[in-house]
Amino acid sequence: MLADLIKDLSRIHTRDIRMSTFPHDNSQVIVKGELIDTRYIRIFDITGKVLEPGTIHHIRLFCRITPDPLRIVEVFADMPVIPMEECRTTLDRVPLLTGLEIKPGFTRKVSEIMGGTRGCTHLATLTKAMAQEIVHGWLTEKRRNPAPLPDNLENIKEKGFLMDSCRMWKKDGPKIQALKQAVLARKKNNPDK
Repeated sequence: MLADLIKDLSRIHTRDIRMSTFPHDNSQVIVKGELIDTRYIRIFDITGKVLEPGTIHHIRLFCRITPDPLRIVEVFADMPVIPMEECRTTLDRVPLLTGLEIKPGFTRKVSEIMGGTRGCTHLATLTKAMAQEIVHGWLTEKRRNPAPLPDNLENIKEKGFLMDSCRMWKKDGPKIQALKQAVLARKKNNPDK
């Protein structure tokens, strides 16, 4: 088993991506993402230069998110640690994320804005990874208080990014079935609604 093969080995590199969501005004949230690459061994770069162990990348992205539609309305990024000073020039692509909706196609749009030679692959990776935290963080904030059960499945605003997002949320999956049962039970117990 692979887990057994590495149990006595020392790491040579790690990538940590951490994300957090914070409440803001008017049903908005602020989502912070952080990518940290750490090298644990001494290496030789492509030019033969010796590079010592340590943090290679530390990149942070902050997005203010508004609902209806779920989208980025303000964005800021910085790069506290980078391998080359020129890396910071790629931050010019970050403002182009403003207005981007969190919906199917988000990662493709991020690639168009900051992927490849247009930007930084690490910042693009962080931005793409943040899509799920944006959705989960916003839903968590939204569900801080109980909400009424919808009259039917068509009235669920979140279904656009929940339906078919995974096996549990597929159209005939357990989450949708449970929701259907809850709606039917509500109608049975409250026939006037």
